[in-house]
Formats: sequence, C-alpha cells, structure tokens
Amino acid sequence: MSNEADNTASVSKHYWRHTRRLTTALLACWGALCFGVLFFARELSALTFFGWPFSFYMAAQGLTLSFVMILAIYSLGMHWIGRKQTGH
Repeated sequence: MSNEADNTASVSKHYWRHTRRLTTALLACWGALCFGVLFFARELSALTFFGWPFSFYMAAQGLTLSFVMILAIYSLGMHWIGRKQTGH
C-alpha cells in the first residue's frame, strides 16, 4: 500500500511541476508582450503592419490574437501533460 501511495505522490508532484512551469512560462510571455508593446510604443510605431503602425495594430488586434494563442498553447500543453501522466 505504501508503494502505491508513493507512486501516486510522485506522479502528482511531477504533474504539478510541469503545470507550474507551463503556467510560469506563459505568464512571462503575456507580461513581456503587454509591457513590451506599451513601453516601446513610440519605437514600434515606426514599423507598419498591414498599413497601420505596428504599435496601433498590436494594441487593437495583435495582443488579443497573442492572448488567444497563449490560451491555445496552455490548453494543448495541459492536455499533453494530462495524457503523459495517465500514460495514454
């Protein structure tokens, strides 16, 4: 019985370590995107993207698309971690 409990604790520890790493990495990306676009808005406005200044595009649509991409990566990553833990 103790061996089974140790195995369950090990699997749980492994699961949460991967979950924290994924969450931390994606939060860092989110923070860098938000801070970077806002902090460097003047410099980014010199670039154009689809005929608009890059900073305006990122504020209007680009960050929203980036957030959706971060959510998709999180969903796929959690699915992968869950499958890895169950062995499927």
